[in-house]
Amino acid sequence: METPTIGKKDAKRTLSGKKKKAEVVKNVLTKPYQTYWPILTTEDNNNLTETLRKLLPRLKYDKVNVPYTKIKAIPKDERKKFRQNYTKQVPLATSDSDRQNIVFGINDVSKLLESRAAASVLVDSGVQPRFLVQHIIDQAVLYNVPVLVSPMLRDVFKSKCGVSGAAVALKRTIKPDSELGLIHQTICNIYENYPVPRNHIHYHRRLDVITISDSPNVSVCVVSDSEDEEEAKNCHLKRESLKRVFVPPESQKVGNCVFIDLDTSVESPVKNGKFDYQPLVVKRLKGDKNRNKRKMERFKRK
Repeated sequence: METPTIGKKDAKRTLSGKKKKAEVVKNVLTKPYQTYWPILTTEDNNNLTETLRKLLPRLKYDKVNVPYTKIKAIPKDERKKFRQNYTKQVPLATSDSDRQNIVFGINDVSKLLESRAAASVLVDSGVQPRFLVQHIIDQAVLYNVPVLVSPMLRDVFKSKCGVSGAAVALKRTIKPDSELGLIHQTICNIYENYPVPRNHIHYHRRLDVITISDSPNVSVCVVSDSEDEEEAKNCHLKRESLKRVFVPPESQKVGNCVFIDLDTSVESPVKNGKFDYQPLVVKRLKGDKNRNKRKMERFKRK
């Protein structure tokens, strides 16, 4: 006798079939500002890739491993010369300025942006998770630096320069008529097609770096959205004396209490009875049903 089985219609009528698995829903607080991710289209990406392959300098050669079968019969003192002759590499035709004007890596690019020395930034779109490089794009918007997100950026820099990174930046010290200067000009031209959204967190407080004509290596950071451009002021207090106790310069004493008058010239954040800020947004997230399937597919690929 064959084992009796239940069909699909009968299985739905059973108690176990009527029970539905509860969907897991999570409430997550997120920022209310729009995320800026200027990923290139196919046409712009081909244009940028062609420019990079044509103008990028070679900074480092790939390491070549010599087979042990060819080196075991050579004395140890002569193996170093044998490795150098085995690779047969042409000397790098790269100037020191090219090596100093390209910065690789997320941390180094972030430091370059903070020092106001970055001219343009490129980010690889294959970085996972994305928030590892999202702060670089936000910094570039704040300091008004052209930034683009390009797929397969690591492969292009690895094949041409010998060095790659999730983020690459060009310094402001590059010459306009040099090969790096032409790459920077291409990035600026493509960047005009990807404007920053008005709902970005740094849209209304972007800073612009203006170069002084008398001294081209010196730059002044000013606010771009203000009507009258003024130099950025340092708002941090500096200790002038060696005393450990901070005594307010303009303090008043009423009885046994010492207090400082509040500055009434500062505008209140409340406008027309409403606060001038955007609250956090609550998003409801559901679990991914295909998560385990994707894990198995990745495992099979490896």
